[in-house]
Amino acid sequence: MKITLLSLLILLSGISCQTNPCKMTADEFEVKGSYLGKVHLSKKEACPVYVSIEGVFSKSSIVDFHTIYPINLEKEFKKDGIYIRFNYTVSRAMSPEGCTTDGVVSLENVEKANATEGTKFQ
Repeated sequence: MKITLLSLLILLSGISCQTNPCKMTADEFEVKGSYLGKVHLSKKEACPVYVSIEGVFSKSSIVDFHTIYPINLEKEFKKDGIYIRFNYTVSRAMSPEGCTTDGVVSLENVEKANATEGTKFQ
């Protein structure tokens, strides 16, 4: 009985490390931005500013949205075409009328990024 139980525990621990979290590096668990996005500004569209999510920095990041309307993007990041690294929380705020982004969010841990950083989507 003890041998069977010991064998089962060894088998389960071997299988559990086959999943992604065991293969992730310590850097991927950091709190700083998990998403790579490009800022878009437009005076002619319904969304004066939106961010297209173009990649991730962590294998554990789940991408629910591809375009987001940020309700709290700081002025220093409101430049057309710059890349930012960030995390977000879904907001209950309303987007401007006619804005067709996938979601309205509040951004956290925002910093400038390079277009070549992170894992870009195909």
